[in-house]
Amino acid sequence: MLQAFRRHSYSWGTRVLLLLLGGVFALFFGSWGAASYFTRVRPAAQVGCYVYLHLFTMPGCQTITPEQIDSATIDLRREIQNVYGEESAQMLQSINLRQTALQQLIDQTLINRQAAHLGLHISDDELIHVIGSQTAFQVDGRFNLKKYDEVLRENDLEPSAFESKTRDRILADTMRQMITQAVQVSQDEVRNDFNRFGEKLSLAYIKFPYSDFTAHVNPSEQQLVKYYDGNRDRFRAPERIKMEFIRYDPSVLGANQTPSPQDIEANYERNLNTQFSHPEQARARHILVAAPSDASPAERAAAKAKAEALLQKVKSGADFAKLAKLYSDDPGTKDRGGELGYFARGEMVKPFEDAAFRLSPGQITLVQSQYGYHVLQLEEIKKAGQDTLEEAKPKIIEAIKQKMGSDLARQDVEQDLAAALEGRDLTKLAQKRSLVAVETPYMSAEESVKGAESESKLLAEAFKFEKGDIRAVTDTSAPYLVKLVDRTPSQIPPFSKIEDKVRGTFVRQKAELLAADAAQAVLKQIKGAADLNSAAAINHLEVHTTGAFPRANRQVPGIGPFAEATEAAAMVSKVPSTLDRVLENGGNSFIFAVTARTLPTEQEWKTEGPAFTQQFLQQRRATAWMNFINDLKLATPITINTDLVGQSSGSSSM
Repeated sequence: MLQAFRRHSYSWGTRVLLLLLGGVFALFFGSWGAASYFTRVRPAAQVGCYVYLHLFTMPGCQTITPEQIDSATIDLRREIQNVYGEESAQMLQSINLRQTALQQLIDQTLINRQAAHLGLHISDDELIHVIGSQTAFQVDGRFNLKKYDEVLRENDLEPSAFESKTRDRILADTMRQMITQAVQVSQDEVRNDFNRFGEKLSLAYIKFPYSDFTAHVNPSEQQLVKYYDGNRDRFRAPERIKMEFIRYDPSVLGANQTPSPQDIEANYERNLNTQFSHPEQARARHILVAAPSDASPAERAAAKAKAEALLQKVKSGADFAKLAKLYSDDPGTKDRGGELGYFARGEMVKPFEDAAFRLSPGQITLVQSQYGYHVLQLEEIKKAGQDTLEEAKPKIIEAIKQKMGSDLARQDVEQDLAAALEGRDLTKLAQKRSLVAVETPYMSAEESVKGAESESKLLAEAFKFEKGDIRAVTDTSAPYLVKLVDRTPSQIPPFSKIEDKVRGTFVRQKAELLAADAAQAVLKQIKGAADLNSAAAINHLEVHTTGAFPRANRQVPGIGPFAEATEAAAMVSKVPSTLDRVLENGGNSFIFAVTARTLPTEQEWKTEGPAFTQQFLQQRRATAWMNFINDLKLATPITINTDLVGQSSGSSSM
């Protein structure tokens, strides 16, 4: 491929496939080959492997090794860090990186197999075209082979591996386009869903809190012992562990590192056209008078006349922000006085964008787009430019220190793991690197680790250890060295130890039943919606009202999440009416009456319908793609050796 790049280095087009995120290198899926009939390396997963006589696998069997999962996990972590920046630590805690990386590898294998079945492939010319169009590989707008080699070397990538991964990504995008572009939606489908999400409910309700009935429950010790004996598992204490750990924080390890002037300058040159270049930007505000594509000629003419009248008011000195708040049909900007903020070319619909960049600051014009008519005022133009080396230097130094710290963290945790397995004390190992060794109290799997509260995976991994195990845990925001100090099994404490807990549980359960019985008794007094207030008055109860609220939120104002109530209210055949059953939430019982139920107006459909249609279509297409992948999984034998997935290829234990 490098020879091909040299032949075609100045012939690329302008098509862009996003391979670099935020100017920092992001990697994609791994690649692999077919397994041999007799393999000495046990794979982490096998795809399409039909086994005969427990010895032979037929051709077409493909394997995924722990090393490939290691590589894909590193790629995935880097991509998340590039996309989410400062929020990446939180994002990394929300997913299992190794499991996600494995699923990506399996998905890509299935896509490649299906593409081969359909006769699809990515040619060298198309691969060259895509890679050559990336700004990270360009100098003065043209592909530069030296720059290409530098970027790959900086990210520890061999050209052949990168090109293989890129080819896989292009193939996946091609397949995705084939599947999703075939999905279309009708206006009736969209409108029905729009009505469902935009429907508003108004409810009245009587609440029967269980806490009002706890004073009526006074169990004897004999009753409590009987309840304890009949519900012993409800009082089971969970398994608990005690551990010691060191967090290899890249910011701490990199703090004393000093990037060389050459590294700083090289980083600047490498990222000048991405991180440190800023396109021309406009700051504008607008007032939208909606006229969607399916509007009648009369409706379109009326919208244009209204927009022209608003334009004249602004030109005559009227307050633009006040007019936007009163008349704009753009719900996202009207409350901000129509303010759109800064945007570059390619971020707005073309007619709007073209008009904005033609104006001078302060000028006003009228623009028509697929959404209707915009009264547009340009506020400022920010010229395109590049940061100087001095301006960029603080960010560069921080980035290089962070990378140096990350490299040291991976290196140090492996060195310290070897030392700990030989008997070295974790506290002394931590002190040597200006880090801290933390010893936890006994904790259950549901608790958070003090000193690593955001690292839910740390505790999950530690629960897999045996007592005395020492391992490196790397599928986290930073590497950890962890020792399992002790483990206590799950057990049911004797009654004498938890009598108060048993009493509290018994009292609440009985109080909830009393609340439900009281609500049922009042419900029997209600024959129609008008009887709710009178039944409440007779029983000295309060009627609460919600006002209008969106059904789609599945939350009842004054109560909180309550999907059962919102869905039941949406299904009653007539309004007003009372629900025919008592509903329970959080131990409290409720009687509901539906006092009003309204669908979105035609004006709301005209204003919000176009954007909702796009969201609806995108969701349908995403579902179609997921179903396609799931169908491939169902039709293909897939074997996963879970014991090889949960750890890196180089992990160790005592």
